[in-house]
Amino acid sequence: MVVLKANGLKKRYGNFEALKGVSFELDSGEILGLIGENGAGKSTIIKILTGLIEPTDGKVEYFGRDFGEFKEVKNDIGYLPEVDSLYENMNALEYLSFFASIYGVKDKRRIDELLEMLKIPANKPLGEFSKGMKRKVAIARTLIHDPQILIYDEPTGGLDPSTSLFIANFMRELKKKGKAILFSAHNMYYVESVCDKVLILKSGEALYYGPIDELKAGKKYVVHYRENGREDRFVTDDIKELNEFIQGLTASGGRIVNIYSEAMRLEDVYFALVS
Repeated sequence: MVVLKANGLKKRYGNFEALKGVSFELDSGEILGLIGENGAGKSTIIKILTGLIEPTDGKVEYFGRDFGEFKEVKNDIGYLPEVDSLYENMNALEYLSFFASIYGVKDKRRIDELLEMLKIPANKPLGEFSKGMKRKVAIARTLIHDPQILIYDEPTGGLDPSTSLFIANFMRELKKKGKAILFSAHNMYYVESVCDKVLILKSGEALYYGPIDELKAGKKYVVHYRENGREDRFVTDDIKELNEFIQGLTASGGRIVNIYSEAMRLEDVYFALVS
């Protein structure tokens, strides 16, 4: 089921085009990753989807309803900004209880459930938490009202590997429960390991949108060789280019040490697209 649909999103700031007609969809039980260099348009998309700014042109639908009705669907969205300010004088239980009251969540078992799921100490002041633990509290806040759609801006930015892995596994569990998740990231390996689909952006344009598996369907060829007393390697995904390199290497007196093929990684495809 499509829960979020963006069609031809554009955003201009004067003469600058931050988005140039970007389209994508998000289904229930699906994770979509936004990747691109700084200024590619990731944060602009997230701000539009969360109602912080309006698009110059284009259309957003939530559950088939127009973006203009955003106020009616915002309770079905959990938003995690890149930089999150917590009330550090509160403990985790007090903080989540405060937001539960804002969302009208009266069942206290929801808070206990989230504290247990995310392994958060209930009575410790937030000001004494590590950066990773604070991020877990912020994620718990996005889930307090049990939204269908989760929109996360750099959910693991600056976190240690163990916390990043914990959050990745947690998002997989949310996906199993039917949550639709969209998040931005710079870590290609993280996106590749978690996401079903990816939207690759460059200068406000979508270079690719679709399943990660289809994007990586090809393979690359790796040649380790020795020439003029030094060892190096040559990498290509083009069989014709591979043959031309081998012919040139042989003609110049070079020698192949090893040659093999391997599956493409998201990182390989990304840099090929944006270069």
